[in-house]
Amino acid sequence: MSIVAQGLQRLWGKRGERDQPLEQGNSKAGATTGGSVTQEPVVVWQAANPMEAQIVKGRLLSAGIPAIVKGEAMGRIYGFVYGGLAERDVLVPGPLAETARDLLSEEVQWAQDGEEEE
Repeated sequence: MSIVAQGLQRLWGKRGERDQPLEQGNSKAGATTGGSVTQEPVVVWQAANPMEAQIVKGRLLSAGIPAIVKGEAMGRIYGFVYGGLAERDVLVPGPLAETARDLLSEEVQWAQDGEEEE
C-alpha cells in the first residue's frame, strides 16, 4: 500500500478504524484501492497555481469539508507559479464532492471598506 493511500486512509477512514495501524490484512477494501470506494478522493477544482489551490482548500475547510491539494512534484521543487507544472488539484472525499462543487460555484460577495455585510 502506498504512503499516499495510507495517509488518505487515515484522513478519511472510518472513525473506529482511524487509529489502527494499516496492514495488508486489516483493510476491508480491495488491495488496489487503498481505501473504501465510497471515500475515494475526487477532484473538485483544478487550480492554475499553488496559491489558488490553497485559497480553494481554505474555503472548503472553513465550510467543514476536508480537502487536500495534489500537484506535480517538479513544480514544488523548482517553485513554478505558472504553467503546467504549477497546476494543482483540490480533492475531497467522494460523498462530499457535490457539496464542495456547489459551495465553490457560489459567488462570493466581498464587503467594501466601511460597508456592512448583508
